[in-house]
Amino acid sequence: MAKRSRKKAKPSKPSKTYPLTAHKNGQWCKKIRGKIHYFGPWDAPQAAMENYLRVAEDLHAGRRPQALNVSPDNLLVKDVCNHYLTFQNTRMDGGEIGRRWFADMKIAIAAFAQHVGKNRLVEDLRPEDFQEFRQHIAKHGLSSTRKGGLGPDGLTRAITVIRGMFKYAYDMDLIDRPVKYGRGFQRPSVTEKRKARRNQQVKHGKRLFTVPQIRRMLDEASCPLKAMILLGLNGGYGNTDCARLPRSVLDLEAGVIEYDRPKTGIERVVTLWPETVEALRETLKSRPEPLDEETAALVFVTRFGRPWVREKLKMNDDGVITTVSKTDSIGQEFDKLLVKLDMKRPGLSFYALRHTFRTLADETRDQHAVHRIMGHQIPGMSGIYVEDISLDRLRAVTDHVRRCVYSRE
Repeated sequence: MAKRSRKKAKPSKPSKTYPLTAHKNGQWCKKIRGKIHYFGPWDAPQAAMENYLRVAEDLHAGRRPQALNVSPDNLLVKDVCNHYLTFQNTRMDGGEIGRRWFADMKIAIAAFAQHVGKNRLVEDLRPEDFQEFRQHIAKHGLSSTRKGGLGPDGLTRAITVIRGMFKYAYDMDLIDRPVKYGRGFQRPSVTEKRKARRNQQVKHGKRLFTVPQIRRMLDEASCPLKAMILLGLNGGYGNTDCARLPRSVLDLEAGVIEYDRPKTGIERVVTLWPETVEALRETLKSRPEPLDEETAALVFVTRFGRPWVREKLKMNDDGVITTVSKTDSIGQEFDKLLVKLDMKRPGLSFYALRHTFRTLADETRDQHAVHRIMGHQIPGMSGIYVEDISLDRLRAVTDHVRRCVYSRE
């Protein structure tokens, strides 16, 4: 049996007055105003100290310093990765990006660093390195725990992250010229995505529920799951949309929800069916006691008093987020319902209700109204000039979908 490689021991400080500490990730660091900052690899203590001294005054004063002046000649892949993740971590703290997206970026970046070598000089990277990485994740995925490779959408996300990382490095003068990716590190084309989607449809069927299936689900489901299903069919609500829905935005007397979509901040207005209003009233009436004030503001609360979709953060000793795990109780309960009704198959999940709504709503041919209900950006110049869409237009769309669900044979 091959012996496991032993981790390299942390180096001692070059001198007693050396201001930095060796961090276990292979860099010299210093905790300033409650936050860990990194200044360079263990094997370059002098360069790391120069980086620290260059920005120390700003950091200790609480100001945002200029980018560390790392020489492109000795910049390692892991240096770029750490700089970029530090930048994105700041954006996450400021609410510009979600925790889940930050966690996905870390996975993609870690896979890239492992594949090309984290101690590799950036200037030594060649187009074939990026091409081989793309081929690898297309076949094997981003982690050893995943079975199978990435599809077109997963490839698009991973390639976007890596390209964004090196663009950041160029914009911040960490590298003195743009990276050449070659022709083999392109994002999947629209044609490739369309073919992959079509192959999935042929193999598993479309991501749609038929009217008989919808009726069976509504007959079998009880609140609050029934109310969530109705929100999915009535207004294209997804798992997180339901889980984050505040009580304050419900106007059950008027039968309207006006609430910008949390994922994008785009304006969203849904006119409610009578069945949806009734299910929401029943949900609020039998709502369990929330565990905390934040959960108390939500419409949907699990029997344990928690949000139906929640994230759990895991941090290291320095307070840096290492993993983000997601618990989706809506998806779990909905899957149980599909299994019970013998309807479970690949592609059919709670989010397929959103696909079903959109498919039926498009029959009205009022695309702007459909976009407003789903929380999509109205495309083109129309998105700038269309200031308001009347409730009558929105209700015409949702009423059409309701007739399809309750009247269509």
